[in-house]
Amino acid sequence: MSNRYHRSWTAVAAGLVPLACFTELGRAADDATASVLQEITVTAEKYSSTIQATPISVSALSGDQLTAEGITSVEEVAHEVPGLSMRTAGPGQTEYEARGLASSGGAAPTVGFYLDEVPVSPPALSQTGKIVIDPNLYDINRIEVLRGPQGTLYGSGSMGGTIKIVTNQPVLNQWQGSFQGTLSDTEGGSGNGGGNFMLNIPAGDVLALRLVGTYTYRSGWVDRIVLNPFPLDTPLTAPPPYLRGNVLAAPVEYDFHDVNTEYLYGGRASVLFQPSADLSVTANVLFQRISMGGYDEFDSPPGADYLAHYEAFNVPEPFRDWVHLYDLTINDNLGFADFVSATGYWQRYEGQTQDSSESSSVVVEIEPYVSLPYSEVDLTQQLSQEFRLVSRDDDQLHWVAGAFYSDLHSTWLSFGRNSYYAGPGNPSGWIFDSNNPYWTRQYALFADGSYKLTDALKLSAGLRWYRYLSQQFVSEWGFFAASPSPPAVPAETEASNNGYNPRVNLSYAPTRDLTYYVSASKGFRPGGANQGVPTFCGPSPTTFGPDSAWDYEVGEKARLLNDRLSINSDFYYIDWRGVQQVALLACAYQYDTNAGNGRSFGPELEIKAALSDHWSISLSGTYTDARITHPNANYINFLLTEVPGGVSSCETASNCVPPILNVPKETGNVALLYSRNLLDDYRLTARVSSDYVGRTTDEAFYYGIQLPGYSITNARLVMAHGSWSAALFVDNLTNKVAELTSNNTSFAFNIPGLIRYSTNQPRTFGTQVDFRF
Repeated sequence: MSNRYHRSWTAVAAGLVPLACFTELGRAADDATASVLQEITVTAEKYSSTIQATPISVSALSGDQLTAEGITSVEEVAHEVPGLSMRTAGPGQTEYEARGLASSGGAAPTVGFYLDEVPVSPPALSQTGKIVIDPNLYDINRIEVLRGPQGTLYGSGSMGGTIKIVTNQPVLNQWQGSFQGTLSDTEGGSGNGGGNFMLNIPAGDVLALRLVGTYTYRSGWVDRIVLNPFPLDTPLTAPPPYLRGNVLAAPVEYDFHDVNTEYLYGGRASVLFQPSADLSVTANVLFQRISMGGYDEFDSPPGADYLAHYEAFNVPEPFRDWVHLYDLTINDNLGFADFVSATGYWQRYEGQTQDSSESSSVVVEIEPYVSLPYSEVDLTQQLSQEFRLVSRDDDQLHWVAGAFYSDLHSTWLSFGRNSYYAGPGNPSGWIFDSNNPYWTRQYALFADGSYKLTDALKLSAGLRWYRYLSQQFVSEWGFFAASPSPPAVPAETEASNNGYNPRVNLSYAPTRDLTYYVSASKGFRPGGANQGVPTFCGPSPTTFGPDSAWDYEVGEKARLLNDRLSINSDFYYIDWRGVQQVALLACAYQYDTNAGNGRSFGPELEIKAALSDHWSISLSGTYTDARITHPNANYINFLLTEVPGGVSSCETASNCVPPILNVPKETGNVALLYSRNLLDDYRLTARVSSDYVGRTTDEAFYYGIQLPGYSITNARLVMAHGSWSAALFVDNLTNKVAELTSNNTSFAFNIPGLIRYSTNQPRTFGTQVDFRF
């Protein structure tokens, strides 16, 4: 370990010693007027515990917190949780990363995503990334974010962490209901609105039904402008720099305002059957549909001052995303242990069309440009089954053991045509048409447990055996493909692997308010097969191997000043082997490869303090240093030869330590809350929060570019009385236009003269009313 890493670990260890002394001093504090911080129960280790008593790095937000803060999506949660980052192009198009382990490569994510007991995976081959479902968060019990590899209990795809959404379940013998209505207006856009409801219906003493419905309309703020004639880009045959034509000086044929509208509607239904205190059966159904008129993206050039996409032809860019999910969970008390059976099945459809007229014409060097709407469809379905036993006696020994199986089918379709590309065997002019089914089957056995060596010292350990099989069939044809017509027999590639994911954790809790822990854990992702690329791109790897990560962590959790202050912090170092990373061919098509070995390290911090009866504050932040420290020869060659400009960390083959893409080095959040009673029965609450995301290296054409850091500030004022509350809010108070990601929806072609930046919603004022009974 280098001196720099040694100094970092020493500083963390030194900081933990005075913290223990501070805990003892805190007990003597006068709490006559102190507000008390509330604990949240989590199931991070597959059984119920509090955050304070769970000796791993975990954050949680309760359903009441989500409502109070106006959070309606997981994307908004990511801003408040240290160590969690994302790439997004709008609703239903978000990819999550944790602790610097980016998901830009491979067929599986680095962050697991669970809705109750069901693992929900992103499409295996989507060129828009590992985008997970975007469920509405109304009537949610809590969201848990587990940082670091969770391979023992949660399996593959949880190498950097796991996000768990836990819904509210039906309640026996009690009628319950709630309603929420929201109206707002977006600067540069127009009005927004939506409503949610929940109804809990008891049926006798053993049966209950819970219904949740939601509808949201969000106005757009990005224009789609059609130019005629369209100014030509610098051809790729010319020497760099490659420049886009001056779109601001060209005649406007059509100007479609605010095209990136969103419609979201859906619902959940849950049935609880509990014939006895020892047995319960819960069945859940979820349906949700998102429909967008365009991406939350603007073109550069001309840049953020215009918030527009410029086209040579009138080609709309709609996005559709719907999901159906079904699960059945059985809990049975066997006396010595609880038996849990969790069965899940879900289907997801994503469809989108992108204007590729400019980019395809530049690549093929056609003048004037030829119209080309290019579409991608991702069809995904998965069946999963987990059986587990959870011990009921946790006085000294507590254990979990089980088995897991999943069967994922993901089909990637892409197509675009114009008569210009017609020829023998291709009369319709398909430029590139593909039908690539992808199949992954996984098996696992796992066991995890903890043993109290003393009243204060606890040893935890776990092991998971896994095996996976992946298979892909590739059928591609068209102008850019090897064949102008569909092949008689699709090409087939396979990949498989098996292994073990261990973890070990030693925790020391000298008091109920203080916990120290050290841990080591491993996570992995399966390898897989690459999709085909056009013939003019040249050869590319047909498969890529699995990658894995060892996480070494030291942390503490402290509650001080008679539960008025909590400080949770940790420092981690991750050794990442066989890093799955996206690389680009000379034609700007991407493929997955094992780029080499890497590492990520940094501190994470969460502080919550009740300053008085009326004032409280929360702060969180992280610093992440994630790099490929030992790139292999092929990836070094890609970085050295395919980077005609922009940001590259490889000056020479011997000096090549490129950053992991899409990982901000610094993130932080601060929130100030004021709350007091008025006229005895009314409660006034005011909250101001600010999120900061530091600079990020992203990908554009062949090279990396730096996305600048940004801050977003939100404010909220709530008046509550009895069963109702009313809120006034303003999101993005300073009207910041942030560059969130670059080109993450360019699934057809990338060109050097144009970058499409995903951006956030402008300043939005609104009001919200909540009622419950």
